[in-house]
Amino acid sequence: MNRASVGSLLFVALLVMAAVPLLASFHLLEDTLRTSLRLGFNEDVVRVLEQSSVNLRALGKLDSAQRDHYRAQFEDVERLRQIYLAPELVSQSIEKPLKMYFGLGLGMAVLVSLGVATLLSRRVANSYRIAVDELLHEREQVRYLREMSSWQELAKMLAHEIKNPLTPIEVLVTSLSRAYQSKTSQEFVTHLNETEAMVAEELQQLKATVNKFSEFARLPQVQLTRVDVLDLLRQQLRAVSSTMPSTALELREPAEVATLYANIDTTLFRQVLTNLVRNGVEANPGREVRFTISIGAGERNVELSVMNDGDPVRAEIVPRIFDPYFSTHANKDNMGLGLAIVKKIVIEHHGDIRYEERDGQPLFLITLPRVPA
Repeated sequence: MNRASVGSLLFVALLVMAAVPLLASFHLLEDTLRTSLRLGFNEDVVRVLEQSSVNLRALGKLDSAQRDHYRAQFEDVERLRQIYLAPELVSQSIEKPLKMYFGLGLGMAVLVSLGVATLLSRRVANSYRIAVDELLHEREQVRYLREMSSWQELAKMLAHEIKNPLTPIEVLVTSLSRAYQSKTSQEFVTHLNETEAMVAEELQQLKATVNKFSEFARLPQVQLTRVDVLDLLRQQLRAVSSTMPSTALELREPAEVATLYANIDTTLFRQVLTNLVRNGVEANPGREVRFTISIGAGERNVELSVMNDGDPVRAEIVPRIFDPYFSTHANKDNMGLGLAIVKKIVIEHHGDIRYEERDGQPLFLITLPRVPA
């Protein structure tokens, strides 16, 4: 709400508060006046005044000496009789200045309300601006702290992943220097070849780490096309199952809905399914993991659930499972990017994803906007 809106609301409120008592008192006085006129201006008074006029006219004719006096009284009585014959003239003569008085009062109320509203709106607008500035400042601080926290997590992850191969390389180089001084030429060549192979292996691991970060940074933009979601799932789940033999994927199709359409990037959506399945497999090493993929539909959304029979995520880490570089898996190839990529892709599909525990089993629920068939 801007300053003009605040001022307008205050002006209307103050005007109503000032005008209502004035209008009420005006109508009260008007009703009182009309009631008084109805009570005072009756036919008996008119008859008395008419009789007085006749009497004064007769007295003026009988007493010529007091004729002027009786004439003046006759004219006063006659004017009074005319007033009683037309009481609306009295009402109009009283109501006119009364309306003028209350009109001036209402005008003063408008001016006072306008002035007070302007003053109060300035104060309210100033307080509102200060509150908004403080809120924006605090939000910026929170955003900065969160951003710094994310960068700290990234720096910690990078330092850990780079340190892992560098430490054995340092040890191998030191060992090679000592072997040069203590071993024969043939023994040194053998040691050199072994060292070269191990260093190459560690460098390969370092390259793989850098490539994973590069792939995450270079995720393509989604290219949405209208597809039949059921047909897409049938195709992609067969492909995912063929690359992960230690899994069993079951697609439960809805019985009532024949076709469900959504705008989907088929290539990136396959990565969503692959990452969700791989996440379940890595969370349950050494066993076959069974997945149940169900699909449902609302009036506006298509809902896709991916549930497995493994162990659920611990409650204390659920809020962080979609954070980049966060992982509880001991596998050195896991960079904690799988679920972060899933969430990014789903959001770019204008959808949403959340984790919940259902019947003691982990479940990911994806919601996508539904489009007409």
